[in-house]
Amino acid sequence: MLLRRHCSDKGCMKGMRLTGAAALLLLIIAPAADAQDKEPQRRAMRMIAGAEAKHVRSRQNLIKILRDQPNFWTELQAIAKRLKTEPAWLLNVMASESLFDPKARNGLPGQTASGLLQFIESTAQSMGTTTEAIRRMSPVEQLRLIEKYLTPFRGRLGSLADVYLAVFRGFIIEGGEASVIAPLDNSNKEWRIYSLNRWLDFNGDGKITKGELALAALTIGRFQPVAAGPSKSLNRNSTDGPDRKSETRRTRSIYVRSLNGQK
Repeated sequence: MLLRRHCSDKGCMKGMRLTGAAALLLLIIAPAADAQDKEPQRRAMRMIAGAEAKHVRSRQNLIKILRDQPNFWTELQAIAKRLKTEPAWLLNVMASESLFDPKARNGLPGQTASGLLQFIESTAQSMGTTTEAIRRMSPVEQLRLIEKYLTPFRGRLGSLADVYLAVFRGFIIEGGEASVIAPLDNSNKEWRIYSLNRWLDFNGDGKITKGELALAALTIGRFQPVAAGPSKSLNRNSTDGPDRKSETRRTRSIYVRSLNGQK
């Protein structure tokens, strides 16, 4: 099924075919799958089916935003330019986190993640606001808050994986798509992060990688940069060499499982 294209005089947000998302997911799953064990493939297809429903919902919500606030797309483009990143990558992350519902709130007990990017309460307060206030903000107002959060990463948001990682962990981990982002060690904190986001472990190998994180956003958002580069990698800055250690510069982490991860 060819997905819709939403265009304006300022630019175009281009989708991808579901079959393309399925192929990418199966390529990630395949190396971990035993020849006699078809469960990884079955799990992948269940995830693809679930992503389709979420994609449809997210696109409906985005259409409503664009109808009610036509300047949303122009503002997004301007913010992406200032952050030196791609509007498509920001869209994919918002789609994965909140399905473009500006009033979204994580319904799990004790969780506070709210808004388009699912900021948790401590992160909201560090930016001078609250999650309750975020849920009352318009989508354009939330875009400006998203820019404020991502500004420390300006110039380092060179791939979909990096943009989502800045949101997911609050820091960027260098390396290729196989770089592990959770758990980073055997501490209780790291295993809690993994447990809350186990749905991102597509191949069920007990760890979440940069490639899996980017694919989670891509299968739901399905936006690609208008002028795609020569690399077909989800992590455009990926390397095939040994993974490098994470950057030391960090901000508050937004690792609480988003609404999109609830079962």
